[in-house]
Amino acid sequence: MRAARGARSRASRGRAPRSRGPLLRALAGTVLAAGLAVACGEDEAASYRPLPPLDVTYLNGQPADLAQFRGQVVVLNLWATWCIPCRDEMPELEEMHARYPSDEFTVVGISIDEGDVALVEGFLSEFDITYPNFLGDGPALTEALELYPGVPHTLLIDREGLIRAYWGGRFHPFEPETEALVERVLAETGRPAE
Repeated sequence: MRAARGARSRASRGRAPRSRGPLLRALAGTVLAAGLAVACGEDEAASYRPLPPLDVTYLNGQPADLAQFRGQVVVLNLWATWCIPCRDEMPELEEMHARYPSDEFTVVGISIDEGDVALVEGFLSEFDITYPNFLGDGPALTEALELYPGVPHTLLIDREGLIRAYWGGRFHPFEPETEALVERVLAETGRPAE
């Protein structure tokens, strides 16, 4: 009886029932984030999955290979100029990039904006972003990374190219748990963070 009443009231409001697909993908992303962000010992490292090859280009349109960052700990951030949470997290990502030694750590951005590269360049200039940024196709990237559509997405990649953590939505790099995780990953296979 309740199901029929709920269906009737939804229909009477003139709205079609919403698809649960996006909600389920978002929930799956949150579960993935929680699972990847759990602290694991060295013997559990085999459970981390490698960052797949991603089809990205430099801002000038030339093909790029993110393998150039192998050997560094990388915070990989997918973003767009029209994304309000992306705008909010950019200054903190820049601060995070400057905080650690450049030979050990970097932030890497991938804009999913389509069309005018000058818009992306202007955005990076507006926020004084110095960390490397690339262009990529949003749907192809989220599929390759097995993420729900949209931005922002942020991943922590270790020196071996393994995805160690994931955050969907607005990234807060200076939360104590996030800082501790970055510090731990930096200390695992290299010098401790300064």
